[in-house]
Amino acid sequence: MNIRHTLNKLENLHLQKPDKLLTMYLNTDRRDPDQQGGKWKIALKNGFNSFEEYLEISNEEERKRFHSIREKVESHVASLERDLPRSIVVFASKDSGIWETLELQVPVQTNFYWEEFAVVDQLKEIHSQHPLTGVILVQQNQVKLIETALGQVEDTEMYHFDLDTEEWRRHAGPQPADINIGGNGGSANQDDHYKERIEAHQKRWYKSLGNKLDREAAGRKWEKIIVVGDKGAGHLLSENMNKEVDDVLQKNLLNQKEEKVLEEVFS
Repeated sequence: MNIRHTLNKLENLHLQKPDKLLTMYLNTDRRDPDQQGGKWKIALKNGFNSFEEYLEISNEEERKRFHSIREKVESHVASLERDLPRSIVVFASKDSGIWETLELQVPVQTNFYWEEFAVVDQLKEIHSQHPLTGVILVQQNQVKLIETALGQVEDTEMYHFDLDTEEWRRHAGPQPADINIGGNGGSANQDDHYKERIEAHQKRWYKSLGNKLDREAAGRKWEKIIVVGDKGAGHLLSENMNKEVDDVLQKNLLNQKEEKVLEEVFS
């Protein structure tokens, strides 16, 4: 998802009667004391019920239109319940078939709107706080890029430094389980020697990595860059990048799930 493109599309959206658009901001943050015991489910039900009750009196055809959207949204929310994000945002209409959903790792204030336009004020505020960001996780000869906007994962890439070719290589598919020790299953002495070679040439390798990441940041139009790693690796990498690094965090998160990384980085 290109959040700037999505925001621009939603801001310029204006439906023609009788079509209308549901805008839903739903706080599902389990860490929020006000959300304990699944209170978000009550908020979701009450929000929908209040609209249906009003429309049942004022416009039965519009109520049917709203109800069909409600069923689709409730089904979507139920599909996320097993691995619930901190918030869910939905823009949906029946006649024009608009369906934009966002699962965010940042909280929102629960609100429902039924208008001929999208209500994006809260989304714009979140974007200003959580712009398109490159989170760079670094650990010796490994680097993981997480592209995030609005607190959700947009893309991930994994690189490792090949000692034989002395080049940073991109991984396709899952991260190899043995990448930390070179992937040869060698003895403890071989592993120690491998780590010594990494440490001895780390500065030179990070210089070439810095150039690569500068190109990634420019090509992806990152608005913010955060480097995460141990004290030496994180600062060494940031010093070898021409692009401005907004923050360097001393954490070892490279093997954590992307969503967990974002929680740690933005908490």
